[in-house]
Amino acid sequence: MPSNVRVLSVQLMDPTGSWVDVGRLLHSNEITRFETYASYWGTVNRPVLGQIFEERGPGWRPSQRLALPPWFSHLLPEGYLRSLVSDAAHVNPVREFFLLETVGGDDLPGAVRVIEEAGVGFADELEEGDDTHASQHPSSDSEMLFKFSLAGVQLKFSVLMDKQRGLTLPARGTAGDWILKLPDNRPGFTGVPEAEFGSLTLAAAVGIPVPDIQLLSAKGVPGLPDWVTASNSDSYAIQRFDRAADGRRVHAEVLAQVLDIPTSDERYKYSRANFDTIANVLAELCGRQTIGDVIDRIVLNALIGNGDAHLKNWAIIYKDGRNPSLSPLFDVLPTVLYIPGDDLGLKLNGSRAFSQVGTRSFDRLAVRAGLSVEEARNRAADAALRIASKWDILKDYLSKAHFATLTKHRDAIPVLRANR
Repeated sequence: MPSNVRVLSVQLMDPTGSWVDVGRLLHSNEITRFETYASYWGTVNRPVLGQIFEERGPGWRPSQRLALPPWFSHLLPEGYLRSLVSDAAHVNPVREFFLLETVGGDDLPGAVRVIEEAGVGFADELEEGDDTHASQHPSSDSEMLFKFSLAGVQLKFSVLMDKQRGLTLPARGTAGDWILKLPDNRPGFTGVPEAEFGSLTLAAAVGIPVPDIQLLSAKGVPGLPDWVTASNSDSYAIQRFDRAADGRRVHAEVLAQVLDIPTSDERYKYSRANFDTIANVLAELCGRQTIGDVIDRIVLNALIGNGDAHLKNWAIIYKDGRNPSLSPLFDVLPTVLYIPGDDLGLKLNGSRAFSQVGTRSFDRLAVRAGLSVEEARNRAADAALRIASKWDILKDYLSKAHFATLTKHRDAIPVLRANR
């Protein structure tokens, strides 16, 4: 066995709160491979790690050079958020195994954790080589940055709701149960937390399930760095649907993981599937009744101008550890307010244009997912009517200029005109 191998054990918390050994990630010569344990497949009522592993079975051993196999790569932060975490960990951001090694035991999305496993050799067929990386232990000053280590791009912390003190930064090794999203200080991005809060408040008012949410000043959250609490702008907090009230972790995976979408190009989460695919996959996994919920969310995204409903912003959860259901709505923002000319991101009926979303846009989605065309059209028209009836909720969270801009955008969407 090569002596230069690094091994990470992959574990999954089951609904009882116990950790189940699932498999291991093995790294040598810049290649990382994942293999499941035979014992995992033989466990009675074993929790599901991911649909792609269920589909491929025990013999599947995905591997990747430099990056992690895609399912694990999707657990890591992206963009500037990744730069902050990798700088704090003294890890090259492209060497994902070592980034996961640093953050994986603490507070990853879902119910998975990844911890170091000593003394295990690498598979024989991988060549020996010189892997010069050595784990670095971050200073106490930089440890708080690992609370950034949630998947995604936006700057955010995993925080803990304390009954006496409110939101706090949890101790290292403790999983947070809320996500605190920071204001965007770039020119032209004023009011992003308020806009996201308003969008989810509107969604909840029309019957779309959303987690609990709050608007608050980050200054009131103990333990955050000075550069965060110095801002006078509000931050936005959302309860994590992958955490139970008693602290247990609830497993979840985004559709980019379900579909095994590569992470080598950020555009893949927009281009490797469309809304028809989303509806079809969710209908197969969660039941035909889910199609209506998908239509509601697409209509909401169209009317509020959210162009970021990509494959990492749709998720399934495993409340019992095995059977998936559609997660509550999350990560919804009127991106047209900040990105003029933005579009849906994914294609619907062959188009990404908001201006093309009408009731007929859902015909192909319906046929593919197993719903009648008439049912789909009626559902879309009804969703548009319900959203329009509660639209003034946004007045409380948007500036007058933003509200006027968004209302003008809404009125140009054909799906709403079906009710007029």
